[in-house]
Amino acid sequence: MNSEDCQCPICGHDGLNKKVVTEKFEYKGETFDYPNYVIYQCPSCKEAVVDKKSMKESGRAIRDFYRQVDGLLTSKEIYRIRKFKLCLTQDKASEVLGGGAKSFARYENNEVIQSKPMDNLLRILDADPSKLGLIEEKEEVEKASMVITFPLNYNPRKINEMEVNYA
Repeated sequence: MNSEDCQCPICGHDGLNKKVVTEKFEYKGETFDYPNYVIYQCPSCKEAVVDKKSMKESGRAIRDFYRQVDGLLTSKEIYRIRKFKLCLTQDKASEVLGGGAKSFARYENNEVIQSKPMDNLLRILDADPSKLGLIEEKEEVEKASMVITFPLNYNPRKINEMEVNYA
């Protein structure tokens, strides 16, 4: 964003002044200072517009700040547990532990804050990585038991009368 080429979204004044500030954020009574926060301020009405890059980067830092205030694992702690304690890829961790497709990529990139149950699970696995075997065994049993058998007189037109047996 070039500050001289921009118009104020509030008053329409041409030319905004670029400022680099330390922005203070507050959450549940705790404060967090984010340095090098770029804003563009209107000299006429004093309205400020946040730089897109600052908005994105500060948002990630703020999510880790929220985690710390809420007593949750930070993105770096999640990465350490997944990679070095559990030896899982992000995709495999998402598949085995849940949270949705690409959830660990989102946790570790500070795009999403993990749930309290996921945080608890990661803490348990951090303390005892061997417990991952219990979860992986359950996954294998579930996959193996999803065998569908059809009766010999199966007629696809009579699907409502069909019995599905799980082996």
